[in-house]
Amino acid sequence: MKDHRSLLRCVISIFAVALFLCCDAFAQQDIEIRGSETLIYLGQRVSSLYQKDPNASPLRVLGGGIPKTLSPNEIAQWEGTSANPQSRGSEHIVFPVGIQTVVIYVHRSNAVRALTLSQVRKIFLGEITNWKELGGQDSTILLYAGESSTGTLAYFQDALLHGDEPYPFVGKSNTKDLLNEIAQRPDSIGYGSLDSNPEVATVSIKVGPTSLPVEPTRDNIRSRQYPITRYIYWAVSNKAGSSAVTLCHWVLSPTGQLVVESVGFEPLLPSDRSAGLQSLNAATPARVLPAALGR
Repeated sequence: MKDHRSLLRCVISIFAVALFLCCDAFAQQDIEIRGSETLIYLGQRVSSLYQKDPNASPLRVLGGGIPKTLSPNEIAQWEGTSANPQSRGSEHIVFPVGIQTVVIYVHRSNAVRALTLSQVRKIFLGEITNWKELGGQDSTILLYAGESSTGTLAYFQDALLHGDEPYPFVGKSNTKDLLNEIAQRPDSIGYGSLDSNPEVATVSIKVGPTSLPVEPTRDNIRSRQYPITRYIYWAVSNKAGSSAVTLCHWVLSPTGQLVVESVGFEPLLPSDRSAGLQSLNAATPARVLPAALGR
């Protein structure tokens, strides 16, 4: 009997060590961020800044769409709705990391400072071509767009044009170049992420003809009162390893949110960040965030 008990304790010890080594192996694996092609730049910026800390785990960023299942060291990212078919259910922890927006800009001399979503759509489909149709001067509308690696162009065409082919426009490489172009052309209109130029004015947006216009201020965008906004989501497995969970905590930290902002997205409100952290803490064991990453 004594030998039997000793053998049983030995088997249990071996199993425990094997389990520990298995979990540790997952924790030490490279983290992979997978998902939307238009979010690769966000992942690359996160990777670049996160790995400056010597304690940070190696990190790879891949496109190719959202994986159907997530390993303990994978993170999925996408834009739009939290009810993504590949990331719903109790197997995944889903939380927002930032907010994408589309801001409409005109020259500061333009009297048209508010438009409905329908009017914006008609302008960029070429159905409205003169400012006098909108209460402005009798001049041809010039169309511009701030193309970007964060998917602003794709979001605008999906959310406003509903997939229809846009009227010919001039694309700029980023919002700053877009604003510089509009500043020189009084008849122009364009869209991009939130930025500023003293010669350019933002356009407030109305959901419908009788709705109140909402200005694209930072507060209105972060609270999502401004109508052209959507969340950027991350998801991890509810069995996520410590490396992946630590990165998720970091992206919700003040430092991580600055990285989100640096690629053209808006950072989350403190309440959204707290909700994300609560979801992570409730579904995964507590992790110790390296001090250098939490600042």
